[in-house]
Amino acid sequence: MAANILISEKRTLPRRELIYYLKVNDLQSGREIGRLVDVHSKGFLLIGHNSLNIGQDYQISIEVPKVLAEQGYSPIGAKARCVWAHPSQARPFNESGLMFTETNEEARRHINLVIDLFALPDVTLKA
Repeated sequence: MAANILISEKRTLPRRELIYYLKVNDLQSGREIGRLVDVHSKGFLLIGHNSLNIGQDYQISIEVPKVLAEQGYSPIGAKARCVWAHPSQARPFNESGLMFTETNEEARRHINLVIDLFALPDVTLKA
């Protein structure tokens, strides 16, 4: 639990909860690793059936909402590192906090577009 508090204290940007839980795939295994619940430009909260390995790097693909896919937007590709993981207290899933370690300019623009268009209004999560 102390590690979660430490990570929480180090977070400099508030995460924004989205109206869609976007599918996140691990490109190395080809499997879905969970759903993106909330996000900011430096990282995101993932929920899934399996726990991720703390410290492990993942090459990921984040599906964009259907309305953006229909406009020609591709899934968002990035590298991310799992910085914490534990069973969810509120859901029957596991939660993992991931930090983006490598994104290109297009991915950053698309992440910010998803936040701008699909974040819940006036809701900012601190933990």
